[in-house]
Amino acid sequence: QKNINHISVSCPYHNRMQTLADVLIIYGGLGQSIVFCSTKVEANSLLLSEKIASKIEVMHGDIAQNQREVTLRRFKEHKFSVLVATDVAARGLDIPNVDLVIQVEPPKDAETYIHRAGRTARAGRAGTCITFWTMKHKQTLNMISHRAGVQFHPIGIPQPEDVIRATSRDSIKALKDVNESVLPLFDAAAEELIALSDGDAKQALLKALAFMSGCHKEALASRSLLNGQEQQITFQIDLK
Repeated sequence: QKNINHISVSCPYHNRMQTLADVLIIYGGLGQSIVFCSTKVEANSLLLSEKIASKIEVMHGDIAQNQREVTLRRFKEHKFSVLVATDVAARGLDIPNVDLVIQVEPPKDAETYIHRAGRTARAGRAGTCITFWTMKHKQTLNMISHRAGVQFHPIGIPQPEDVIRATSRDSIKALKDVNESVLPLFDAAAEELIALSDGDAKQALLKALAFMSGCHKEALASRSLLNGQEQQITFQIDLK
């Protein structure tokens, strides 16, 4: 567990899906992520969510064993980036390159937490385990911290700016894989884009990155760090 960064996010249930989608972008990036759910219904709801842009597939007890094996093989082959699983289906997983583990709520015991978190940081690699919680889970989270011997690093709910920066980061990484032989096909379009930006190549590139991030149509709205509600600001008051 030495190479795992243990993070906790206090998030109300009604904003959990949006926060999960943002966390997958910011911390998962272009890598492989596993999301642990307590129930099959919860796992299926993540699969059907329109907020999660990543390619995801699900493993739980209602899915036939042969289909689970196909899903696991596809995940190892990077055919999709987010595996949503219950503990029943996740036992014995041996996947060497998982970058991020997310638990949509703390498990009831430290042993389960250790098992889930241990799906990342394999073979000497570093990894991140993020656990969502609400006030009703606070005592459980403290118990896990004590018994598992882990120190949770609390973070606030991601802001839109954080998501945009992460999207730009991943776009730049993806550009490294572009086959240069196709670049001449975009020469005329690039010249037109620069012309539309009054000859400013940097401005043209900024517009392209903004379009790729999906935030080009409207101004960003701030969110509360405590509950994720838009158009709300969190204040901290220190009484000394």
